[in-house]
Amino acid sequence: MHTLPYTSAFAHAAIGRDVAGEMASFMRAHPGCTYADLRAEGFTSRQIARYQLEAKNLADRLSTRRVA
Repeated sequence: MHTLPYTSAFAHAAIGRDVAGEMASFMRAHPGCTYADLRAEGFTSRQIARYQLEAKNLADRLSTRRVA
């Protein structure tokens, strides 16, 4: 009889995609990008509606460097 080795239930769980992070990276690389630019990059209308504000805030935070 052949048995499979033990794996936890989490070993096969899909890793979630960081859409807001990806969108923020695109926004930082393309300042002033538009809705059409985001669509052309491959984001869906639903993703843009859901993550646009979060991505913009993240991009702004990452773009601002603190000077000591």
